[in-house]
Amino acid sequence: EIKGPENVPDSMKGIGAVADVLADFNDNFYILDILHATIKKYNRDGEFERYFPEQRGIAVEQFQKPTQFALLYDTLVVFDPPAGKFLKYLTSGTFVESQYVMSGIHPIGLGSDGKTNLSTFSSITVTHENVKYMVNGLCVLNGRMKNEYEVREVRIPMDKDFFFPDAMMNYTAKDGVFYVTENLSDAYRIYVADNRGNLNYIIEKEYKKIPYNQYEVSQLNGFIAASDLPKLDSTKTYYKKAVNTIEIDKNNRLWAQPSLDRTTTNQDSFYIDIFDKGVFLNRTVLDFIKGNETYKLEGNRIYVIAEDRKSVRVYDYE
Repeated sequence: EIKGPENVPDSMKGIGAVADVLADFNDNFYILDILHATIKKYNRDGEFERYFPEQRGIAVEQFQKPTQFALLYDTLVVFDPPAGKFLKYLTSGTFVESQYVMSGIHPIGLGSDGKTNLSTFSSITVTHENVKYMVNGLCVLNGRMKNEYEVREVRIPMDKDFFFPDAMMNYTAKDGVFYVTENLSDAYRIYVADNRGNLNYIIEKEYKKIPYNQYEVSQLNGFIAASDLPKLDSTKTYYKKAVNTIEIDKNNRLWAQPSLDRTTTNQDSFYIDIFDKGVFLNRTVLDFIKGNETYKLEGNRIYVIAEDRKSVRVYDYE
């Protein structure tokens, strides 16, 4: 378990708040600390090596409040929203460059296939025939951080029945192949496409619509209040998306986290459906992960970000 290095200046001790975790091909791993505005590097044995940049700031090589990063071979690409810029660092900690983005561009779910394809969701609103739509597109970015290809697009009418989770897509990528979840409550479906948006195949599984329970609705209401989104209609029944998150493991198997009926006995259980080349293998419980924790499959390991985002646990798996 990583709770933060102890051999750095006092202001940098420990982990302030984990935004994300990535690992390279040698199982060195990197923690993006949003509170301390740094990247902390550890070797495969969990030993702290360095952090970079040295301090928070507005200089060209510094972060103010970094929220997302992705790995392309030996280069970490970081997005810093307050500065409106992407920064590139070698995994050795050497600064490469900063690139400011055009006004209005804000990546959502910045990621990569680990090699050459940097990707993100791009969300805009459009009006067509007097109907307002939210348009979410999964895009591959070029070297200038502009949308080059669209892998998949979802268009949702923002009418009286608009429910914001329906606009939230999830994806993962590896070796030029993208896996994108359907964002509906009545379809367990995952699209598999190349980086030009050409569909390879679709993964589907039988699924029954599942409503949010009272506890889950209260959690949604808390998020809505903090995000200035339209309030939920207390007279309506809202349903969960069929698939919440997806990851690709070291054996190229797909791990999908399905929505389930939650009770007091299973509310903290972390269920995963595993597929191999689109074929369903098994549903299992990851009993080392709590319900509100986040996990990542990076390199040859499983990385679990604690609910309070102040520590990371690292596991081997077969």
